[in-house]
Amino acid sequence: MPLTAIIYATRKEGITPIEFKKHYEESHIPLLKSISGDLFPKSHTRFYVQRTHTGDSDDKSNKAYPATVLVGAQEAFDYDAYAELVFEDVQAFRQFMGCVRQPEAAKKIAEDEKHFLERSKMVAALVDDVKVTT
Repeated sequence: MPLTAIIYATRKEGITPIEFKKHYEESHIPLLKSISGDLFPKSHTRFYVQRTHTGDSDDKSNKAYPATVLVGAQEAFDYDAYAELVFEDVQAFRQFMGCVRQPEAAKKIAEDEKHFLERSKMVAALVDDVKVTT
């Protein structure tokens, strides 16, 4: 049975949403793939919060890049990306986690995250019983 992990990621202070997305896509994902090889998730889908720049070029905070909120408060959208990592099964998840937690791999990942991610704000969980309606 497939296993899905979800992650909410927040960009590092001092970078724009565009810089965050660029680093995530062009550096972080290739790094994860190179480290994990065949253990990379079956899919790693990223959803980026739509943000509109207000025009203050010096301010790179969410105040200058508010989310396009449809329901709820602006403050609820402090994160910049939501990701879904789908694994073939629990064993595949455990193998991937074992790989990325190896000291050398974990060090490379942590070094890369310093460039774009506010690690202290990241949250992740496993979800089950995923339902898709088309």
